[in-house]
Order: sequence, then C-alpha cells, then structure tokens
Amino acid sequence: MYIMVFLKDELCAVLPLVDTGKAWVSLPHFSYGGFILKEGKSVINNAKVLDDIMSACADVEPGFYRYDFDSEQRQVISKSKNIFIRSIVNIGIAGSQISEKATSIIELPNTNEELWSTLSPNLRRKINKSKQSKFIIKTGKSELLDDFYKVYTNNIKQLKSLNYSKKFFSDIVDNWVGDWSTEKMSKDIFFVAYSNEKPVAAAMLLSYQGFNENVFFSTLSKYRKEYISDLLHWEMITYCIGQKKDIELNNSRKSIYSFGRSTIDSGVYTYKNHWPVTNYPLYIHSNYSDIRKKGWLLDVWGKLPSFITKPLGAKLIKHIY
Repeated sequence: MYIMVFLKDELCAVLPLVDTGKAWVSLPHFSYGGFILKEGKSVINNAKVLDDIMSACADVEPGFYRYDFDSEQRQVISKSKNIFIRSIVNIGIAGSQISEKATSIIELPNTNEELWSTLSPNLRRKINKSKQSKFIIKTGKSELLDDFYKVYTNNIKQLKSLNYSKKFFSDIVDNWVGDWSTEKMSKDIFFVAYSNEKPVAAAMLLSYQGFNENVFFSTLSKYRKEYISDLLHWEMITYCIGQKKDIELNNSRKSIYSFGRSTIDSGVYTYKNHWPVTNYPLYIHSNYSDIRKKGWLLDVWGKLPSFITKPLGAKLIKHIY
C-alpha cells in the first residue's frame, strides 16, 4: 500500500509499504525504502508520521491511503504490527540505527574511456587478463533465466543462504518496466558469462531513472582466479554508460552504477572498493529480530543437500521479513 502524506492539502511525501504477513516492509525500489519526499520538501517529521501510521496498523487492501500531517485525526489503519525499513539516508525515526552494511556506487562518466582512466593499473590488468580467457558474455531476458539460475543457486548454497525461486526472477523479467520508455533502450536484464558453453558467472541488472544496480551477482569459485567478476562488472558498467545518454535526455539526475550492498570490511566490500566507488552507509529501522543474524541456523542450513535447500529455500525466503 501507499501512504500519501499531505500538508495543507499538498502532497509532500509517499511511504510505500508491503505486508509480508510478519511485518510492514518498505523496500519499494531495489534494496532501499522509507519516505519518498517531493523535491524541495523537508518539512515532514518522519518520526511523527511513522509513529502515527504504524501505531494502528492492520490488514488492509492494497491501495492508496491519505495521511494529513496537520490534522488531529491522523490514524489511517488500526492494530499494531512490526515494521522494517532499510534506507540509504537516516530516516530520523526512533529505533533507527546505522547498519553493518553499505552500498557502493560509481557515478557514470560519459564514455568507456573516461571510466577506464579512473581504474587502477591492477584492475585494468585483471580485466584484460580475463578477456584473454575468451569468456563469452551474453545479455538478454527470459532466454538466459535458466543459465542465470544455475549459477545463482550454486553460489547461494555456498553462502549458506536461502535462494529465491525461479518464478521470482521470471516475474521480475516479465513485469519490470524500468527506463525502457523508448525503442532505443535495450531490455537486457541478465548478464551471463560462459566458458566452453558452460555458464560460470551471472548477474541481474535492474535500472530506473538512471539508477542501475547489480541486484544479484554470482560466480563459480573455480573461475574466480581468472577474474571473471571484474570482466562481468566491466561489461555491465559499460552497458549502463551506453544507456546513459538516452536516459539523461529526460532526466537531470546523475546516472550511477550500484554494486549493491555488502557488510563493511567483508571480503565482498573490500572487492568492491578496488573499483572507484563511493560508499554510502545504510540505515535500518526494525522492531523485531532478524532470523538471518542467527549464525547457528545458517550453519545447519549450509549442511543440507541442494535437493532439499533449493525447493525449501524458495518457500521459506518470503517469510524472512
């Protein structure tokens, strides 16, 4: 549902929420949620608005609900419920705290040559070496779903995490709108690297209003020493640069490429930072415990065979939030 926040009959902000059964979750776009403020509007007291809204949350039909910030009768729904918000900015709500994760972003230059010049000599060497391994990289949509999913489920099992179902990805491909408002713009979502016709690395790239994020990225461990991760990121970033001009004709915002979020000082975070990124801390507001932080459960899950975890993980993951 969408909470439309008004002040003196003017729409100032929107709070998108999804009812997962366990909680109201605000992740309207990629991995980030919270209040979407109208440009130039900063008068909304996020904490007060959220407290008013969530103090009386109940099961409601999907739709749009009005909240008048200057009204004495602000309650829009009734019955308390859990809430989870992950935001790229501090949302200023009681209970919010900076998380252990950050998102790593590159502001896209106008040409591939400009990007190449910002890379370290070591990173350029790795990309060139990976090119010499003669990987074949394909881009597309549903025709690459099976190959993407093979690499994704293999990698997620090694991470002792739960996998999404293939239908989850299929639904994204079938329904994602993104920036594709002109015939010039490609609709490629999957990037898959092959070695001798075998998929060895795969990623999903989603874009909207010049914001391009690598939302899922996986490689087979055997091929990492050939720097396939660097080559695949390079192909995705240069692809986004190629789309940049058409997007910015209709959008004054800067186009960026996001590597997604990772735990600060982890191996993945360190890897991302050998690219010329800027790191932005993420903020979390949640009033319930996160099962993903229970390490012993992950250890047990990691010991289960794939024929159990693949179908079971797809059923369980929707209940995480």
